[in-house]
Amino acid sequence: KVVGKALFSEWVLPFEIISILLLSAMVGAIVIARKEIVKKEEHS
Repeated sequence: KVVGKALFSEWVLPFEIISILLLSAMVGAIVIARKEIVKKEEHS
């Protein structure tokens, strides 16, 4: 409970920034992986 209260009271902005950063990293990884799959399909 204490950690949860600290995250959503004192550390809201850093928590949100990190969550946006992680989300954008996941989206970027998916985009890169899909591009590689398309390239492999074109060569076959």
